[in-house]
Amino acid sequence: MIGTAREIALEMFRCSDLDGEKYVFASWDSNDIRSICVDWDLSSDEIETIMDRLSTTLDCGGCVSLIHGIVEKMIEEKRAHRTVTIPAASLAMVMQLAGREMQRIAVCAEDGGGSAEETLKEENDVMMSLRAALEA
Repeated sequence: MIGTAREIALEMFRCSDLDGEKYVFASWDSNDIRSICVDWDLSSDEIETIMDRLSTTLDCGGCVSLIHGIVEKMIEEKRAHRTVTIPAASLAMVMQLAGREMQRIAVCAEDGGGSAEETLKEENDVMMSLRAALEA
């Protein structure tokens, strides 16, 4: 919606059911648009056009992608910090498979003229932390 502060306030009160529901309200006046777009030296008519298009975009659901982006980022952050619990037997099986893969990598490294110790240092650190978790 685009309008004066009074028109917007009246619309908010008209739509409100006063039950404590929270709303997100964003407000830009022509000075805000001018300062956001200072690099373009926009005329008053251009700023009015921008405000009209912004209002139309938001009225037509243009903000849905913004909301989706915020939700996706929040979900990814939660996923990155989650704690996962698996049965000890499953973890032991994964560790056995990882141990076999590490042996295979060591053989490949030695056959290729590299150092198995250097190649496996990071993998060994991970295995040790998994082993400590399993034995805890």
